[in-house]
Amino acid sequence: MRAEFEDGWHPSTKLNVIGAALDFTRVDPLPENVTRDEIEEYCYTLEQLYGSYVERLADETVLSQREARTWVLRNLVHEGADRLTFDAVGLYIWAIGRSADGDPLSRTIVADYHDRARGKLDAAEATVTYAQPPPYPDDLFDEPTMLWVDGGVAERLANRLGPEESFSDVVDRLLDETVVAVELRTLVERLRDEREASYVGVGTVRPGWDRDLPLSVHVPDPGGSPAVTDAEVVRVGGRTLPFGIEERPAETGTGSTLTLFAGGEVEPATGVERLREALDGVEATLPEAVERAAAADASALAVADRPVGTGLHLLAVAADDDAFAHLDRLLLDDRTLTVERVTRPSVAAYDPDGTTLLWTAPDAPFDESRDLPADPAARRRRLPTAVLRTG
Repeated sequence: MRAEFEDGWHPSTKLNVIGAALDFTRVDPLPENVTRDEIEEYCYTLEQLYGSYVERLADETVLSQREARTWVLRNLVHEGADRLTFDAVGLYIWAIGRSADGDPLSRTIVADYHDRARGKLDAAEATVTYAQPPPYPDDLFDEPTMLWVDGGVAERLANRLGPEESFSDVVDRLLDETVVAVELRTLVERLRDEREASYVGVGTVRPGWDRDLPLSVHVPDPGGSPAVTDAEVVRVGGRTLPFGIEERPAETGTGSTLTLFAGGEVEPATGVERLREALDGVEATLPEAVERAAAADASALAVADRPVGTGLHLLAVAADDDAFAHLDRLLLDDRTLTVERVTRPSVAAYDPDGTTLLWTAPDAPFDESRDLPADPAARRRRLPTAVLRTG
């Protein structure tokens, strides 16, 4: 097998391509058009970017050298570089300081190093968390995150605390006070009234649409009037998001957009509620995906064995038509996978060949039944290797 890449690509990209082409069934698993010297060259270039981080982590923490390398290479991404896959990390560990013999580390071995590192780091975070008196962060916040600030900054924040406010509350309040915001419903109504918009939608096919809302506004005279707001962000439910407005002619098609307003058909209040629900469904863990599948009366949840584009093809067997309509990301314990396609075949149309069952409903009419493992690593291993390599 060959590894196809261009000379001008970043070494991290080349290493990912080479890793995807490894074949451990052969005596020499390397792609036929790549030499060991070339791999070492790419890896030593990456060592200049990440080596100091690895050494500091290995010297100052309980992580071993290989655990530190795996953690840094998987979780830190230098500007201009790509995140390394487990196969690429295996090549790096093999090439940096390797002996003359042996093969690159397999993704299974690298994943084990990553799991060990995660376990040690989780234990360290738990030590810091529970060494303080209660109430503990898990009792106060939905998604507690550690944040380091200078001692003087902490003192200033403490002086700004209001009654019953936590540090998280005061930071959130102060940030809101520094930005000009507008409720999305208000913005849509202004576009309708002041710009005579006949349609307002969100381009949900754009990458990252849920982090920076791309609004498509259909008006009689695109670009012909001043902006209707000087706001930098919009508020949608409990979210505050940056946004952009692209004005288009009134007759422009509305495919691939989520409708916020359509004259005579969808009112702003209804459209904004649809968007809120879509934002809630953009990403999911595997347990959450199974919960959604069960709620949609699906018989099974499966994934195609081969990637689609740069992500996966999810099959929600016999699910309702709107199940997973806006799912873009599947969150695993050590990576995030892009959901490129979702289909909802009937039980009769579902072909198990070329797919892997992740979960089946208790009454599913299949020869095998599958529950989702409780262990995150076991859940991850259920996904096809080729699909995992996209994350």
